Amino acid sequence: MRKRNYVYTGAAVCMVSLLAACGGNTEDAGGSGSDGVVELSFWASANPDRDDFKLTIERVEQFNEEHDDIQLKIETTPHADYRTRLNTQAAGGQLPDIFQVWPGAELQPLVDGSAVGSLNNIVDNWTDNGLLNEDALADFTFDGETYAIPSVQNPTSFVFYNVDMLADLGYETFPETYDEFKQLITDLRAEETTPIALGNSASWVLQSVYISTIADRFTGNDFLPQVLEGEKSFTDPEFVEALGVIDELVQMEAFNADLNTIDDNQMIEYFLQERAAMVIDGNWGAISILTNKTDEMNVGIAPIPLGDSGTISTVYGNSWSLNADLSDEKREAGETFLKWMFDEGFYQELIGVGRVVAAEVDMPEDADLDPLFLDMLELSREAPPAPVYDAVLPQAVNNVLQNELQAITIGRSTPEEAAQNIQNAVNTQ
Repeated sequence: MRKRNYVYTGAAVCMVSLLAACGGNTEDAGGSGSDGVVELSFWASANPDRDDFKLTIERVEQFNEEHDDIQLKIETTPHADYRTRLNTQAAGGQLPDIFQVWPGAELQPLVDGSAVGSLNNIVDNWTDNGLLNEDALADFTFDGETYAIPSVQNPTSFVFYNVDMLADLGYETFPETYDEFKQLITDLRAEETTPIALGNSASWVLQSVYISTIADRFTGNDFLPQVLEGEKSFTDPEFVEALGVIDELVQMEAFNADLNTIDDNQMIEYFLQERAAMVIDGNWGAISILTNKTDEMNVGIAPIPLGDSGTISTVYGNSWSLNADLSDEKREAGETFLKWMFDEGFYQELIGVGRVVAAEVDMPEDADLDPLFLDMLELSREAPPAPVYDAVLPQAVNNVLQNELQAITIGRSTPEEAAQNIQNAVNTQ
């Protein structure tokens, strides 16, 4: 086996939003080294405790073992710091050869700054055989050019709940209406139990996991494009009402008091330690729960019981792009890697570790899947998708949204004030 060659980078760097002219490479833009091996730098967002992350790294290492002429140098950055590092390096023209990206509005500045290369010459590797369809590639495609290949589908908003803790309060099934959900919160508070574990220190959780789904139940799927076109506004009553749900939950003391000082991994730990009866998270949360819960812990899953549409915010993700400024030799090597990596077997292996995948593949025959994952998969198939806000909004607007959501939780902003501040950010675009 070849020596593992990857580094964990923990330091966060300052965020910059200007991404013009951000092509470039941290490595020599030439080709192979003195031994004829093409070396490619590879960046990923790290979640070392999660099985899907471990699988991804194992696959990259397997590629290195099977390809004597191409070697990837793996470098990972903690999930909470990765976006900051990526944007900073992009602004300085110092991106690696292959790097993880996020869809839609987060990818667009990299495309506009010529930092990522088009994959149109190889995209039929996935589309001709039906492995990936237009929906899977839509948020990675701009002006007809596709710039990344996704591995998973990310429903971002499920309620995971401790079945036994709810049963002790007389709840044989999970609440089906919002009023019943609020009564559950009240009943848990009466028992001096934290109803919902929340870790929003990085500020994206309330945006991606909460408001993306909650707001869609009030506004419908077309709201965000209409806001960006000037046809709707964040100050419209339906969006203010959605922000009011966050405010109401805070006022009801639904969350742990340290919600803004712990992160999303810690909120899962909080739930697993039975310090809270529920945690609201995306499908990735199911992996952490299934990996770390005790055999005795009985966990259920449900959508947020609010409104009639039953939508769940969903986005495709865990996607990789190639640096636009690669030599022909490096580009060919990078394309070889992408075609090898994102094959039917990889997508099936991801299902086996509890991910909802981006590809159209059969369930692996030998998969021993937990009922929690199967329930999540069924919910994902049944629920109409809603947009995830950070995949649609310009980054500057999304930053204000996240800050305002956090401000609501500490009483520094009302739903009306927050809505106006978010709309002000749209007006300055």
